[in-house]
Amino acid sequence: MASRAGGSGGSGGRGTGGEPPVTLAEAVGGPRGIIDSAIPTVAFVTVNAEAGLTAGIIVAIAAAAGLVVLRVVRHEPVQQAFSGLFAVGFAAFIASRTGSAEGFFLPSIAKNAVCAVVGLGSVLVGRPVGGYVMAGFDQRYSNWRETPSVRRAAVWATFVWIAVFAARFAIQGVLYLAGESGWLAAANIVLGLPLFGAAVLATFAIVRRLAPLAEDEPSGEDGQTGEPGQLAAGIPND
Repeated sequence: MASRAGGSGGSGGRGTGGEPPVTLAEAVGGPRGIIDSAIPTVAFVTVNAEAGLTAGIIVAIAAAAGLVVLRVVRHEPVQQAFSGLFAVGFAAFIASRTGSAEGFFLPSIAKNAVCAVVGLGSVLVGRPVGGYVMAGFDQRYSNWRETPSVRRAAVWATFVWIAVFAARFAIQGVLYLAGESGWLAAANIVLGLPLFGAAVLATFAIVRRLAPLAEDEPSGEDGQTGEPGQLAAGIPND
């Protein structure tokens, strides 16, 4: 019989066995993540309002590139900054093609619509993406499809993210149609990493409540039982 304890995780470690981040800041990548996400967007909207679309695009890309250089110089992780540079570059391209500041936010609006539809579709076909994510983070959830409590947690966790993507799409979509680029920038920041962090914490809370890993399970041939985190102590989670 497959055991969830067959996965990973030392006892008491964060990110192990469903342990949530300690703070919301950690869930969203800390202050660096919020800053990296906000600066290019704010720069684009501000400069666009004062000097026009082309200037706004140039400044936004320069700001994103500058963040990458800053992280490299300071020997800090650059993955998030590089991702931001790519996203800003693509958004800037769309804005240049549409000839409007609102076009800068179109890729984000479209992405959220697609994610919401994919999430809802996965629930409707009985394969909630939350289950695959849970199993990917912790092998003890690898049998989520055969375990009712874990499957239920996967469904509700998926609904959390459907709500996040649907809210982003609805709010930003209305602002886009209204031509409110300034409010679009504000919504993009508020509904971005902060909301992502809140959703991460909500997901952890759902999983820990509906599918806790503290159940006693056989630890081996001697028939002893114990918590999965204890049984797998010393085994790296990654």
